[in-house]
Amino acid sequence: MKRSRIAVVSLFYGESGGAELFASEVTDRLAVSGEFDVHVLAHRWKDRTGKIAFHRIDFRKWPRSLQKLSLSLSVRKVAAVEGFDLVHSHELLDVADVLTFGAPVALWPKVQGKRGVRLRTAIPRRIERRLLLSDRLRWILVNSNQSARWLRAEYPELAGRPVGVETVYPGVDIRRFAPLSPHEREAGRAELAGRFGWNASDPVGLFVGNYWDHKGLGATLRAIRILREKGCPARLLVMGNDRKRERWRSMMVGLGLKTGDVAFLGEVAEGRESYFQAADFLVLLSRFESFGTVVLEAVASGLPVILSGRVPAREILPQGGGSVVEDPMDSLGASQAMEAWIRNPAAREKLASHATQVARAYSWEAAAEKTAAVYRDCLARKGE
Repeated sequence: MKRSRIAVVSLFYGESGGAELFASEVTDRLAVSGEFDVHVLAHRWKDRTGKIAFHRIDFRKWPRSLQKLSLSLSVRKVAAVEGFDLVHSHELLDVADVLTFGAPVALWPKVQGKRGVRLRTAIPRRIERRLLLSDRLRWILVNSNQSARWLRAEYPELAGRPVGVETVYPGVDIRRFAPLSPHEREAGRAELAGRFGWNASDPVGLFVGNYWDHKGLGATLRAIRILREKGCPARLLVMGNDRKRERWRSMMVGLGLKTGDVAFLGEVAEGRESYFQAADFLVLLSRFESFGTVVLEAVASGLPVILSGRVPAREILPQGGGSVVEDPMDSLGASQAMEAWIRNPAAREKLASHATQVARAYSWEAAAEKTAAVYRDCLARKGE
């Protein structure tokens, strides 16, 4: 029987980032299953399976306002030549049968309260509207229930259209992200302390992400300073990159934090799970997230999570699995949440004991099967 030809659009397939991770983890599994003939349309990619046909797409990078339009035209050209049975886009295009959706284009500028943004987002918003209200689109896969609420608030017209909306949470690899035994954890903390000149008993927080102002590093550093002023020798690991790194070092000096209080790790691909397994808590005081996949990695590792109220991943936190600080700028509230977890090792141990069981509910296999079911439905409807 001839397999259906599925095109998946992901600009930087397999690279770091929540959207890229979601696209590659799900699509790799669908390709390996053999049910579909999978093609990926990307600008750059990492082939981890040998089961996918890759097609390079180029797009205009400048001016930024025309990027999405240029990308849509490039994808249309490839799709016209290849004659795919179904197009699933993880990018904002004006052509797709299935769309993975995080948040409306207009939402982030509204959260920022910026003026003059409307002109720069005019074309992407037009493309978004054209896609969401197109006759071709059949399924929208949102990555959280919050995302579905944002979608329906921005596009109430969807209520009367034959378009399904399904929540497909990101997954986590529980073979990598899982709690260590007490002996292994102790050894990991000793290695970490030795590398950065800390005491093995020092509490360690973990911050993960790029674009640090957006992710809340400023509020996190102020929270660490509050803890240290109270005599708690808290340390912070920062995983990820920011183009203005020197600005953050200057901020540390201004706050009275020493160079040794914070370790900047840069991008970590291989072995990143070891930092989750050795830390005492994860902190994500983000000003805005479409989900927050790093939260799942922390949950699977048995790590308590301190989130701002603007991180939709709070939906998947197990009861007693973290603390929500509603205001992402509330450094005092964040420091109090950190201190509460630091002073309650029994609660952290309880989290670790149930971590793998909780994480199994959010496997990449489950996300891939939900996506496959959507493909089957969409293909059946197109064949009617």
